[in-house]
Amino acid sequence: MQPALENLEFALPAATGLFSVALLAMLVWRRQLRAYPVFGCYCLLDSIQTVVTFLPIKLNIQARILTGVLIFQWVFYFLLILELVDRILSDHPGLARIGRRVFQFLMVAAAAGSLFVLKFDWVPNSTWGDLRLVFQIERVIAGCLLLFMLLINLFLWAFPVRLSRNTKAYCWGFSVLFLVKTIAPFLLNYVGVEALQKADTIHLSGLFLCQITWLFSLTKRGLERTPAFNRPWSAGEQEKALATLAAFEQQISRTRGR
Repeated sequence: MQPALENLEFALPAATGLFSVALLAMLVWRRQLRAYPVFGCYCLLDSIQTVVTFLPIKLNIQARILTGVLIFQWVFYFLLILELVDRILSDHPGLARIGRRVFQFLMVAAAAGSLFVLKFDWVPNSTWGDLRLVFQIERVIAGCLLLFMLLINLFLWAFPVRLSRNTKAYCWGFSVLFLVKTIAPFLLNYVGVEALQKADTIHLSGLFLCQITWLFSLTKRGLERTPAFNRPWSAGEQEKALATLAAFEQQISRTRGR
């Protein structure tokens, strides 16, 4: 059992890196990079992270490079959500603008508050001080992103906004990814630093499953627009919900015009 786990821990980083390259190549080949530029950059960054992992360099240098790449990834996670909001509310630019501002405010407020109160008592400051800070930030960012993804999904459940198949795959994939990324730091906080490899395996497994979903879901034919959730809407209910969104949009436009 132990050799199998060790092989899995070695194979997962290579597999996720290769799938990131495949996703980036697919976006370029199918001319979808213009619609999802941040997603393409994220795939490129994930590929670079995998390459660095296998470079024959000193561990301390590798750790510094990976920490720098991880910081860039955190930035891209925020940009990915903003890109997703733009795709979901492409027909409602006023609501998209409000959504971006609410997201930016919530992320800053939640990150500041959580960083103030979070403590990882299991990490000795003398040896794991830098690692402690990284896991604190990772936990905060992943938790806040997951919360906002849940809000997005609740919005899509309440309003029959028509989305392309590609945008739905984008939304659901990152919902699962941020859920997995939130579980891993909490596992480390509860079990201790000895669970580091298990947490990393959970994270990479979730990422790998999301990559497979994206690879087979993002297609040229994914432009057909349907509601995100297959709820049994009646024609009257759909019309009423969409009219509510249109009224919000008109109110925002009138407010900006004053």
